[in-house]
Amino acid sequence: MDAIPLAAGAGLDPGTRIGAVHLRVADLDRAVGFYSGPMGLDLHGGGEGTARLGAGAEDLLVLIGDPSAGAAPGRTGLFHTAFLVPSRLELGRSLERLARARVPLSGFSDHLVSEAIYLDDPEGNGIEIYRDRPRGEWPLKGGHIRMSTDPLDVEGVLSGALAARPTPARVAEGTVVGHVHLRVADAPSAEAFYRDVLGLDVMARYPGASFLAAGGYHHQLGVNHWGSAGAPAPAAGSRGLDHFELVVGDLEAVESRTGGEGRRRDGGLELSDPSGNRVLLLAGR
Repeated sequence: MDAIPLAAGAGLDPGTRIGAVHLRVADLDRAVGFYSGPMGLDLHGGGEGTARLGAGAEDLLVLIGDPSAGAAPGRTGLFHTAFLVPSRLELGRSLERLARARVPLSGFSDHLVSEAIYLDDPEGNGIEIYRDRPRGEWPLKGGHIRMSTDPLDVEGVLSGALAARPTPARVAEGTVVGHVHLRVADAPSAEAFYRDVLGLDVMARYPGASFLAAGGYHHQLGVNHWGSAGAPAPAAGSRGLDHFELVVGDLEAVESRTGGEGRRRDGGLELSDPSGNRVLLLAGR
């Protein structure tokens, strides 16, 4: 996908990043088994129907167990959570763990700035696992980052892991949520919200999709209406995305742009985008 005339946001700290993604699941035990098994995340703890997982530091994923939660097909919500691993070797190790567990994979892509594999969790939540190429290798066009969806060299990715066996059962320290990709009812409206209210910069556009970030990253947030144009938000308590965290440098500066929208919770400010996706803004830490 070629980056085309982009738009600057109101300006966020370049250290802005994604925090934890909170998912509502009907079968908590099965979800924990998947994310702490073939996905290789550490179970950090939990209680009262929740589980917190990550790579040994901050939580990356919070699972909210709710046996009454129903599916929400044809609605807005999560497209995928993208876990960023530190190297190509670690991407290969993730691929080997998933293959040995016979987890179905839904896609492989070389995005020029990154290499990625795609799959779904047991409840249908999309997942991307990817590694970034060094920033100096990111291709530019017209001064902007250029991305694409090319075939992945799967053998090349896997060969490093096979040569460096044994593959650890856990993901590497330094694994983070690199970006979140959302299904929205209208990509331009969602872009305007995340650009003008939250302050992210538009890094690339594609028909029906926008990609935004702070600090010159290729994208920390993707929004698309490829299969959800005009779709309503899911009913409260549905399976899937509950909310995701965005850690910003100056929470008060963002709050001043909201016009009084949002509510304070858990030490941050929660807002809903025009498609009903909820984001919890947290002060940098």
